[in-house]
Amino acid sequence: MCPFTEFKVTQGEDVGTHRGTRAVDFASGTAGYRAPYYAPATVVCVMTVPSSGQAMWRTVNKVHCPNGYFGIVTFVTVHDDSFDAYVGLQVPQGNQLGNMGTKGNATGVHCHLELIQASMGSANWYQNGYGVWTFNGTESFVDDTFYVDDTNIIYGGAGNWRTTGSSGNTQNYVIEEEHYAVRFTYDQIRIRKDSPDGEAIGYVNAGDEVEYFAKTVYNGHRWVRDKKNYWYAISNSEERGKEMWCELIDPSEMKINQQPAPEPEQPAEEPEKPEFPDSVKMVGIDVSEHNADDIDFTQYDFVILRANWWTTTDKKFDQFADKLEELDIPYGVYCYDYCGDEASALEQAEYTYGLIKDRNIQMGVWMDMEDADGWKSKNGYLIKEHCSMVCKVFCDFFKAKGYFTGVYSTKYWFETYCPTDYPKWVANWGTNDGTCQDDFADYGVMHQYTSYGGVDKNVAYHDLDYYMSDPIVDTPDQPADPDKPEEGESIDGGLINKLVKLLIKLVNKLLSIFK
Repeated sequence: MCPFTEFKVTQGEDVGTHRGTRAVDFASGTAGYRAPYYAPATVVCVMTVPSSGQAMWRTVNKVHCPNGYFGIVTFVTVHDDSFDAYVGLQVPQGNQLGNMGTKGNATGVHCHLELIQASMGSANWYQNGYGVWTFNGTESFVDDTFYVDDTNIIYGGAGNWRTTGSSGNTQNYVIEEEHYAVRFTYDQIRIRKDSPDGEAIGYVNAGDEVEYFAKTVYNGHRWVRDKKNYWYAISNSEERGKEMWCELIDPSEMKINQQPAPEPEQPAEEPEKPEFPDSVKMVGIDVSEHNADDIDFTQYDFVILRANWWTTTDKKFDQFADKLEELDIPYGVYCYDYCGDEASALEQAEYTYGLIKDRNIQMGVWMDMEDADGWKSKNGYLIKEHCSMVCKVFCDFFKAKGYFTGVYSTKYWFETYCPTDYPKWVANWGTNDGTCQDDFADYGVMHQYTSYGGVDKNVAYHDLDYYMSDPIVDTPDQPADPDKPEEGESIDGGLINKLVKLLIKLVNKLLSIFK
């Protein structure tokens, strides 16, 4: 069963502090409430990290899961302020495991949960390419593992949450034939194979389009099926037109090459697709302190480094920048936005400038406009007026300084929250299988096409010269040195000494007169 009696998802898989994982953050319906959570089955504690309120739990017996798995499940809970777990502690099903909290690296009261449908221990806990601690195997989706019979779901994200009566081989939904298309307006919507309960094989993101030929209503969502028998949830409600995750469009309105391709393999009779579109001129990566120290930069044409978030320097910025300059590999930088008004937006830009003004920036200075951890949404900043203002302040500042500058975001964000006339670096991972599935050369100047393997990979649509900057050098006015003679003049040191001695005698004479 589900560990929570009620929940709302506050951060999903493979975003923000969950990069490269299938972890999900859960909060209660009452802000700040440290809600208890319970053992979904009889479990034993196999690892603890008290400093972050973290425990790894393993089921004592095999359990049935909504996706058909029957076996041992291992899961991790994090941020429990009332932490008292210890290795060897056994907790019967239904007994309290801990409380939601803020211990460790947390923003707001919640429980961080991730799991794997396998028997694991502390030896299987490692730091991935983003610097995020996770299981060293293929993690399982939370909604494929827990039933939610007695759970009040306030907001379930894109999860396909199921009850014990909704799983199994018996189909309990009616499929209707219908031919139309959808354009998704949300990111990270899973693609499921053969049925709404089927294996999750990838994602669609905002802007992706799917032509469908059948539909159904099932388990809290409305679903559509494409010609390959892949299913997509298109809403967070069974009610028609409510809480939609897409917009309906006529198939004739679909854009070329926008339909997701969850299976990269091509039929043998078809010619092999090129690795990148013809429009691609360079390939590169973007990295931050979450990436490993030993990245082989020599295999890339360029690199984009995170310089800072707000007024905090990325811990590995100088290390990576020095290495790239040593290797003579062109690089640019980006700033992840955390500011609340125009004054702090300018302060943020000035901070970035202070980090790069003495460096050779050849691939531009970029504003990273996203909300990976939900900070903007929680603080009322996820609105067009704010996001577009931040981008303009940042880019105007660096343009005035002579730098090539632009904005990183998704196409949906560019059209919804941060429209800009500055160059666009577009994030669109497709099914995130490591391949470049789209061509955005007519929309942006760079494309982040995957995070597969723990490293964000990019393509650039222009040669290096296009992105080059010509920064204005700050040269403060030097005050004239009053002691330095003008050209053609000279000073007789002996004469000056005589004048000084004469002046001293005169002062002494005057003092003797007025005694």
